[in-house]
Amino acid sequence: MSDAPKQPLKANQTVIVGRIDNVRNFEVSGKNTFETRVIQAAADEYSSPSAVALMSHHRLGGSGDLVQVLVSVAGFRDSYKDKQGGTVQTARNTLRVVE
Repeated sequence: MSDAPKQPLKANQTVIVGRIDNVRNFEVSGKNTFETRVIQAAADEYSSPSAVALMSHHRLGGSGDLVQVLVSVAGFRDSYKDKQGGTVQTARNTLRVVE
């Protein structure tokens, strides 16, 4: 398992621990980019495990690898119309690996 740095967390940072489920590679503005889906352990035997997508410019590992990664939490405001025509305001979150 790769280790996240042993330094105090800065604002909007957290550590993600889990197993790599899938890796997707694509280009953004001419830069090689990886989206790594990580499955996190369930809180207990009755809960479902959560999945998060981590964005990075370096490959974090392959399917089945265990990872511990420092990420920066970001996002943007979003909205959509519900079935009744009302506007629902929400946020889209992104997790970027601190490289």
